[in-house]
Amino acid sequence: MKENNYDIEELIGKVLSEEATAEERILVSHWRAASPDNEKYFHQLKAIFENTSFSKSSHRYNADAAWEKVKSRIDNSKGIRTIPLHPEIQRSNLFLKIAASLLLVIGAAYLFNFYRTQNHPASLEVMSDNKTTADTLPDGTDVFLNRRTTLAYEFDKKKNAHVVKLKGEAYFKISHNDDKKFIVETQGVFIRDIGTSFNVKAYPDSDLIEVVVEEGDVMFFSDTDSGVYLKANGKGIYNKKTKTFTVAAPEENVTAYKTRFFVFSDIDLASAVKDLNDVYGEKITLDESLKRCRVTVNFNDESIEEIAAILAETLNLEADKRNGIIHLYGTGCEEQ
Repeated sequence: MKENNYDIEELIGKVLSEEATAEERILVSHWRAASPDNEKYFHQLKAIFENTSFSKSSHRYNADAAWEKVKSRIDNSKGIRTIPLHPEIQRSNLFLKIAASLLLVIGAAYLFNFYRTQNHPASLEVMSDNKTTADTLPDGTDVFLNRRTTLAYEFDKKKNAHVVKLKGEAYFKISHNDDKKFIVETQGVFIRDIGTSFNVKAYPDSDLIEVVVEEGDVMFFSDTDSGVYLKANGKGIYNKKTKTFTVAAPEENVTAYKTRFFVFSDIDLASAVKDLNDVYGEKITLDESLKRCRVTVNFNDESIEEIAAILAETLNLEADKRNGIIHLYGTGCEEQ
């Protein structure tokens, strides 16, 4: 009778990938028990299989076809037969299969990493000139830049941190899904996020750097000062001249440049107009006699023309627009 010569590597592969039938598992078990060399070879293949991180989804076997091939060669005689093995041929074939699969795994990982880096770069620069800008950083953080702001993002491997260098004003809503730190650097001070959303105002021509926390907590510090720990609705101020940190109550309209929502509660008209001018490209000017007028009013994303008209109506003033500038004048609040 012709010697049986089964593809033992195929059967072992099915056993290791947990796709073998009960009969195939028994067949491999009998083959392993037939000799110490068989058992040793099985464990060698198992080690290679595990080290190459095969998975069921990455290496499928046609179980029915393979089993038909095995059944056609099984000797119907009683007793257990040892499945002959030709290492010089069959082992080399299996090693080639494993090597090819490993190359596929490595290639897929490379392509995945290439795709990810192309679509999620390790660094990013965002700039806003005369208008506000919204963007999303590679780590998933949403940012909103005020006018005259520049932002540079990179992942710092040494610090194991997402690092943003900021000039100007920006609102951050942190949403990265890893355990890396998120740090904003600006003019010698640092704002470290602890799962939160916050606003940083750091214009180079200002003596102050201000941080207002909307949700969560942040650490606001420098290389030489541990700084302040801020919680939700907290505000920290760094004075660049005195190099000191202080805590204060945040103003109502800190993020109005982002939301265009203003709350003015018994505030002098000069301060209200300043907040509006900081957000809108167009400007409102006042007669000197009107600056101390008091106003209580809210605005929600109205145009600057609508806002000026409402202020004029509320305070019995006149509004005149020339060359993009709206001038408020009158005598409506002299008696205040």
